Amino acid sequence: MPAEKNRKFFDLRNGLKAVDFRNKDYFDRVDDKEKSLYSPYMLMRYASNVSSKDKFYVEHYIEMINECVNKHCFALGKHKKLLWILTAIWILTSMCGALQQQFHPWIKPMKRVPNKSLKTLQKIYPTWKESDLETLDKVITDRELEELIEAHGIDK
Repeated sequence: MPAEKNRKFFDLRNGLKAVDFRNKDYFDRVDDKEKSLYSPYMLMRYASNVSSKDKFYVEHYIEMINECVNKHCFALGKHKKLLWILTAIWILTSMCGALQQQFHPWIKPMKRVPNKSLKTLQKIYPTWKESDLETLDKVITDRELEELIEAHGIDK
């Protein structure tokens, strides 16, 4: 039991089981310690991936979690109960939960490939938004980038 008190992570096994069985009241039934350990992001990452032979479940879980929960996960990050309810309600209404326990493997986040030209553009235009710099990086030619580097006196 002492190990139970010192846990550092949310009990994903029971949380994912509650998602699979469309249990929207699960969050209300766990104790305060478990609620403090709950991470909507982690549950969303696991819940969106299902290892199943039925392609319908695989596609449907990821589409519904992405469309209904992922869009709001960071905006509502401080409202853990609301995110649980949002997940459970979308699971309930979209019939995403299979009413049987599923295996949910971890989806490894993609690594960002370092982009040298984007880093150079960030040096040239430090006040620009990231999305504007990415757009410029896509449309600018290597020759134009070289001219910008020379004009601003920046080392490669």
